[in-house]
Amino acid sequence: MRAQEIRNAFSNYFIRNGHDKHKSSSLVPHNDNTLLFANAGMNQFKDFFTGKATPSNRRAVTIQKCVRAGGKHNDLENVGFTARHHTYFEMMGNFSFGDYFKKDAIKFAWELLTVDLKIPKEKLRVTVHEGDDEALNIWHKDMGVPLEWIYKLGDKSNFWDMGDVGPCGPCTEIFFDHGPEKSTGTPPGLQEIDDEGRFVEIWNLVFMQYEKYREGDEIKRKSLPKPSVDTGGGLERFAAALQGKYYNYDTDLFEPIMNAIEKLSGKNYYTTTSDDVKSSFRVIADHIRSSTMLITDGVIPANDGRGYVLRRIIRRAVRHLELLGIKDITFYKLVPAVFESLGMEYPDNASNAALAEKLLKLEEEKFRKTLNTGLDLIKGELAALKPGQAFSGDVAFKLYDTFGFPLDLTEVILREKNLTLDTKAFDVAMDKQKANSKKGSKFKVQEDNLKLFYGIKEKSGDTVFTGYTENESKAKLIAKEEINGVYHLVFDRTPFYGEGGGQVGDKGEVFGKEGKLATVSDTQKPVDGLHDHLSEDADALEVGQEYTLKINREERELTKRNHSATHLLQSALMKVLGSHVKQAGSSVGPDRLRFDFTHSEALKLSEIQQVEELVNASIGRHLPVSSDVMSKDQATQKGAMALFGEKYGDKVRVLTMGDFSIELCGGTHVTNTGDIGAFKVIVETALASGVRRIEAITSSTAMDWLLKRSALLADLERDFGVKEEKVLEKISSLQLENRSKAKIIEETNEKIIAAAVAGEPMKKIVIQQESLKSGLQLKIADASTCAASEIKTVMDKIQDKYPQDVVFVHHTEGEKLSCVLRRPKNDSQTDCSAILKEAFQLIDGKGGGKADNAQGSGNAKNKIQFLSKILALVNK
Repeated sequence: MRAQEIRNAFSNYFIRNGHDKHKSSSLVPHNDNTLLFANAGMNQFKDFFTGKATPSNRRAVTIQKCVRAGGKHNDLENVGFTARHHTYFEMMGNFSFGDYFKKDAIKFAWELLTVDLKIPKEKLRVTVHEGDDEALNIWHKDMGVPLEWIYKLGDKSNFWDMGDVGPCGPCTEIFFDHGPEKSTGTPPGLQEIDDEGRFVEIWNLVFMQYEKYREGDEIKRKSLPKPSVDTGGGLERFAAALQGKYYNYDTDLFEPIMNAIEKLSGKNYYTTTSDDVKSSFRVIADHIRSSTMLITDGVIPANDGRGYVLRRIIRRAVRHLELLGIKDITFYKLVPAVFESLGMEYPDNASNAALAEKLLKLEEEKFRKTLNTGLDLIKGELAALKPGQAFSGDVAFKLYDTFGFPLDLTEVILREKNLTLDTKAFDVAMDKQKANSKKGSKFKVQEDNLKLFYGIKEKSGDTVFTGYTENESKAKLIAKEEINGVYHLVFDRTPFYGEGGGQVGDKGEVFGKEGKLATVSDTQKPVDGLHDHLSEDADALEVGQEYTLKINREERELTKRNHSATHLLQSALMKVLGSHVKQAGSSVGPDRLRFDFTHSEALKLSEIQQVEELVNASIGRHLPVSSDVMSKDQATQKGAMALFGEKYGDKVRVLTMGDFSIELCGGTHVTNTGDIGAFKVIVETALASGVRRIEAITSSTAMDWLLKRSALLADLERDFGVKEEKVLEKISSLQLENRSKAKIIEETNEKIIAAAVAGEPMKKIVIQQESLKSGLQLKIADASTCAASEIKTVMDKIQDKYPQDVVFVHHTEGEKLSCVLRRPKNDSQTDCSAILKEAFQLIDGKGGGKADNAQGSGNAKNKIQFLSKILALVNK
């Protein structure tokens, strides 16, 4: 049975049994900063399990795309070296939110496996929690599973919880028997329920029947009034069992990718006898799946957070391409093979394939250069190693952290040379980085005030938003809370837009019969559907009373123009640059708009001008702007663009601007593009690798900006005595003249410095000479009579005159001391970088360089001690 047939069989079985099929949520968790990536099917149903939201159907089934790489669930380093570790996998699951419980959950699982999927019963084994006799009896008495096929295990294996507090409960796991040939050598039984031997877990059924809660310093547990069920079975494991494969990588899910790698490498995965070659195939195949799915869900390679994990995955794959002998930029060519097996189930991801190819190509090009830099660093460190000395753990960590060099690559290179690594020092550096990451992590639990707002929503329902058609509304205050000196006001209805979709929250005022009573400084949506009005002067407002809410109309109008212009901008960028352009972030306020988008290089001036012309032409055409609410599928059929990686509800709002733009958007907009007035790009810059940022202005702000530029041009015309079309020509002429004069000045200064070094009294440079134990001479030159920018020129001239000597040049200006240290070519002992690094401790200095040439600067306060230290270290 092929993977797509398994997906269909799983979904259809539960649909027949009253479950609603839910689409997979994005790999980027929606409104959940506690998770790095979606790593289980239950993630999108968290609020249903905790009671914060109510589902329309208490039965659900999903096939959820998951990534486990980074954070608590991290399988990255094991991938490729085991039969079934993956960074990307698909979790098939059925869920009951207070509906059916253990008996039905077990019945569904057993019937699907043994009847629909036709797995022989004798090929299955079961574990239950040691205290869950109810589940054991259901398996044995109701399902007819022999007691010798059921194993009792403790909390570590068969008890699940969401965290320190919250829903929890025992679980029962179903294992598939891969046959005695996969035995680990122990008798068939408990010892082999180990997930990597003969019996492999394929399905886990979690029974959420308790809730852990804190009482004082104690964690206590109570029974839930409506127990729930959360199950998860890996598609890759199901496929291996049903296709008679032990390794997940040998199933049809990976076949198109393995075939593509074979064509690129000239090696055969299925016939090779090399474990190393097989491992590299598996690493690349797994990592192209996770990289492709992450990028097409909105994750961009970066140096922190989710983007950093993605970058590590890509670089590990590139390293294994190297090991297969593939030297060309290749990784991106595997993207089409990914969607041969995943495209049918995840069409939204497949539609972004071009973006994945573009970013993966860019990342590989960058890392191939980094890879060579890292190899050069290793070579330099190896040359300096003394016999029996371990390779520096600090250097290995620098390779890992700065150059993105996988640790296992460093270890392989060292093993080839019979060298060891100081792993202790590496671990210390890694732990330090992890501690720092935790301090600034974006993925901490931020539940401080959410329970409060969830409680308000549960009691009073969603806030009715009237702001699409009204600038002021009468509303009843249903909640008022003061947190850290700021009042949080929730009304039953409001014209105030809560920040979201890149648009800032509205500001405004609250009025009563007596007049103005409060100023609203911002509007947020702490939980979906609830508008939170922030105010510092709402003392007089009372819960239960009715008030008039008025937004700041001027700021709203400007924000609307900027938001509508953002839609026109995205369409224009796609027309000029290509369909790979996707929104990667935005910020829309009254003063300007900011739009981040995927593109691998800086825009040419001509491209920016084309974009501006397209947007302004659409403004000039006075296109009607309309909105419609429809299903997500209807919106997709209509051609509406969605923010990739975003989660949308059953109904979406589609915003159409004539024939130029159609997008999903919940923000506020103009009714006609002509209302925008004008559009001007003011900044285009890089945000991250493969991501560009445009900042632009519209309306009166754009007109003011253009008028100022016009006045500036008039001033230039007057000062240069030329007309508009000749201004640039005049500036170019002056620049050429200045460069010519600067060259003459530079050449003159070099002659003066050369004369000073030669002893001529034009510009006095004192050169002190010291004899070293090594037999070499040290020249110490004080270049303080020169400009600080000339210190390297002084060094060059002295080294030209004394090529066999170590040279140290220093320069003092005010409280700053700058210096350069170089050794001659015949000196391999003096380590300039190490010497300056140690001496800089005396002057709080910073610098860098290599063993033969280093420089830096610091505080001149301890200059005498610093110079003495340099002499002592060079003469060591």
